[in-house]
Amino acid sequence: MEFGVFQGASVGPRPWDESEPRRMRQDIEIGVAADKAGFDYFWAPEHHCLEEYSHNSCSHLSCLAVGMKTENIRLATGIFNLCPPINHPVRVAEQIATIDVLTNGRVDLGTGRGSGSTEVNTFGILNEQTRPMWEEAIRAIPKMWTQDLFSWDGEYFQVPERCILPKPVQKPHPPLWVTTSNPSTVEIAGRMGLGVAMFNFSDPELLRPAVEGYKEAIQKAEPVGEFVNDRIMTITPLMCLPDGDQARAIYSGRSNDVTAHFSVYFDTIVQNGELLKDEPRPMSQTRIRELIERNRKNADVQGPLASGGSSKDFFAQNGICVGNPEDVIASVQRFKDVGFDMLVFVPVIGWGNTLHDVCLESIAHTGKHVLPHFRN
Repeated sequence: MEFGVFQGASVGPRPWDESEPRRMRQDIEIGVAADKAGFDYFWAPEHHCLEEYSHNSCSHLSCLAVGMKTENIRLATGIFNLCPPINHPVRVAEQIATIDVLTNGRVDLGTGRGSGSTEVNTFGILNEQTRPMWEEAIRAIPKMWTQDLFSWDGEYFQVPERCILPKPVQKPHPPLWVTTSNPSTVEIAGRMGLGVAMFNFSDPELLRPAVEGYKEAIQKAEPVGEFVNDRIMTITPLMCLPDGDQARAIYSGRSNDVTAHFSVYFDTIVQNGELLKDEPRPMSQTRIRELIERNRKNADVQGPLASGGSSKDFFAQNGICVGNPEDVIASVQRFKDVGFDMLVFVPVIGWGNTLHDVCLESIAHTGKHVLPHFRN
């Protein structure tokens, strides 16, 4: 089983003059600390205009920043948006190959199509257009890396005959992933030979059907690239300290409530989209702020994080890796038993990461006492 950390520049309420740059710089320090602690992966997202929730708009630059300060940890864009109006596929291929060269072959291309209309409407496209845009691009990019002369005459972008440069160090090319929160995309990814990143905080056992569906589908893969990346991962919060009660108290007292933001920003998820079905698109940022404030008071709104308790048993049941090393090992084991190939921790607790030193201690403690338990 492989392990990673995920950082997304969650900064919380204004003012941002200090919290935004501090959080973005601390996220890079988290990646460096994870490398020293023996983690396998650093993951970074790409989001646009998602106030408070995530101010990281350049996943590949975050990966490059960590890569230039480390020697071992792999770097994954989680995600690099492949919709051509947002990131032209040629630019994606060029930028990922450049990172691969500069880090001596340590980058993975994690892809997706955006969290929802707040993001993609910014670039003049609709949620409904993003899936075919993503699929066209993910089929083209591996060819840009492996073919001397590449050309493309597609529905969403065209390229005359060109040699796309530079070429990646990894041969035949970096591993390919797709991020999803929808079960149907999991099986599609398997058939396309892609690794899957599932962003879901819940009882690991509830994810078993998705894992099994992926593993069944990938056995019949017709890969879009030159090889099959047979791996499925998910993420979970982390706070690992010698005193489990202290870790649980810190997590419970400082965790940020992203439910209202999630319900508006991620409107491609069915239950969120239903709440917003009568809202005309594109929504203004002012209207988005109003909807977030409205949903703070709506008890029916569902967030990504399990809610309803802070006890040791509640955390264990929901795969929340918070406590002492023994507690965290028990939670990780539940993900392993379901069949996940990788578990990626979110090690920062609360908006703006005002407990940076504690988060670094937690990463070091996890590397020393938890990861060795799962190494072959």
